[in-house]
Amino acid sequence: MKRVTLPAYRSTLAVLLLLIMSASVITTVLSGNSAPSEISQAPTNSSGLSPALRWIASNQSSGGSFGSYNQHWAAAAAYALWLNNTHSSKAALSYSWLAGQLSDSSNWFWGGYGEADVPGMSLYSIATSGNLQLIHLSAVATNLLQFQQANGGFFGYYSTVLGSSVTSSVDTSEALRGLIGARAINATSQQSAVNYLFTLQNNDGSFNLTKSKSDDNLYSQGPEPVSITALVVLALKDASYTSSDSHVSKALNFLDTTISKGFSVQNNDTTPVYSASLSALAFDSYRRNADAAAAIAFILAHQNSDGGFRDSTRTSVGSNALDTGWAAIALQQVSPGGFFASFLRPVLVVGIVIGVLALAGIVGVVAYLVRKNRSKAMMPNL
Repeated sequence: MKRVTLPAYRSTLAVLLLLIMSASVITTVLSGNSAPSEISQAPTNSSGLSPALRWIASNQSSGGSFGSYNQHWAAAAAYALWLNNTHSSKAALSYSWLAGQLSDSSNWFWGGYGEADVPGMSLYSIATSGNLQLIHLSAVATNLLQFQQANGGFFGYYSTVLGSSVTSSVDTSEALRGLIGARAINATSQQSAVNYLFTLQNNDGSFNLTKSKSDDNLYSQGPEPVSITALVVLALKDASYTSSDSHVSKALNFLDTTISKGFSVQNNDTTPVYSASLSALAFDSYRRNADAAAAIAFILAHQNSDGGFRDSTRTSVGSNALDTGWAAIALQQVSPGGFFASFLRPVLVVGIVIGVLALAGIVGVVAYLVRKNRSKAMMPNL
């Protein structure tokens, strides 16, 4: 009987084919599915993300805004759309509008009666999404840094008691996040701002809005103690503070105590989805995965029927772009499954690599044995 042998070039080709297939699988696992649609169906914490993104897209104006004086709404909404799809035309439209707003030195949020939190959040969104080329950064940074006062804080909150604007934790945190994200603040100014934030921390770990006021429901980006504290934690994370810092750990512990209270420390605050969204991001940034998951569950339980979100501290009714934007951001950035999801992905990749290499090794050994036996078979009998 004639014995069939595997030619050497075919065994080599098989090994190469296996390696190419492994590279393709690894790339897919690491990058995920990146369909070019406006709203991608990427893996998320839940099915609540797609309705939220659709709400944002359908409520955007033709110019990219979500209201003439709501630049911070557009900043949150645009970032949520961009996170879902970096090629989103809707996100690009809002970023183009935001860039024009920041570049207009006569805009309402610049000047002596302006506030740092709105341009700070706008700059953060533009910087984090990689759209800094849309603005003249040095001019924007100069305008924003003018809000920083001798105490290190950034002003913007109008005190009816004093009849003037004062520094606040919200303005300082938003300005810090924007400037750090754009790499447009020096170490001295950054540390001075952080030191100011530390002066506003209470014994329970929470942060006040100002030196004399704990909070103000009308200050949309920090309407109550939970969202204020979560926002400060995120700013401290951007400033490279770790969980070993006592200010950070105390703040996280305070946020942890609010989970059982539905992320609220105020009466009649029944749907604080803005607080829960910022808390989810703060927990996730410091790997408090169980707490982050609890925050995500709370967010999903309070989604409106139209797909949007509304925090109960708002004076307006119905869903809005600020709360919907931050909820959508949290749903995308907080890792599904917490620790195990982040742990299993590299384990899966390593497993694939080991398996493919082992299989390639086996193919190589078989090819060697086949060639060896073939050589023996071809030797003349003496």
